[in-house]
Amino acid sequence: MMLRWAGLAAAVNAATALAQLITSAYDPDANAAVGLLNNVAGIVWAASYVPIALVFYRVARPQAALVSAAIFAVGLTAMAAAAGLEGARLLGALTFAQEAVAYLPVLGGIGVWLVMSEGVVALETDWPRGPLLFGVGLGFAWFLANVFFGAGGLPTPGSTESGNEASDLGALLLDLGFYLQVFWGMWLARALFRLAGPAAPAAPRGSS
Repeated sequence: MMLRWAGLAAAVNAATALAQLITSAYDPDANAAVGLLNNVAGIVWAASYVPIALVFYRVARPQAALVSAAIFAVGLTAMAAAAGLEGARLLGALTFAQEAVAYLPVLGGIGVWLVMSEGVVALETDWPRGPLLFGVGLGFAWFLANVFFGAGGLPTPGSTESGNEASDLGALLLDLGFYLQVFWGMWLARALFRLAGPAAPAAPRGSS
């Protein structure tokens, strides 16, 4: 049952990531309806990681109890921070530019969780390697984006001017991660549903 819930969460993660991509150019101050959808999708997106993180933790815990617990804690912290930022922007406590900058280390934290959690699951289980290694690559993209931003400086939200090569590469990896995540969510959902097996048939009415 837990695998099935995680598969559903992965599908929701892909759908909300796509919704964020479509609405990412809109700020609630400039376009209330589409900007609102962007922030709501972001909150659901962050929350949808939690069942996935829980499944990864439970699967890896017997072989790597301390490591899996630490990875789980990092992931939950980053996911809570992402949801908090989206909620703060939704309530008007943050500007669009402030949210965009604050999101960078949060995505870095989610990237670290993706690399470590899926790496441990890939090493310690016989789960399908494809979506796990794809997720590791996605996590590296978000983590390395923060490394390049640290070397070249943060991008200016909404600016069309090119910065130095390091910050430009960081922005490229950041955007690439969002596009890849849609495919990761769909691929992982398919793998989790297969691992869960066919759903149990409902009991006939009147049966004890």
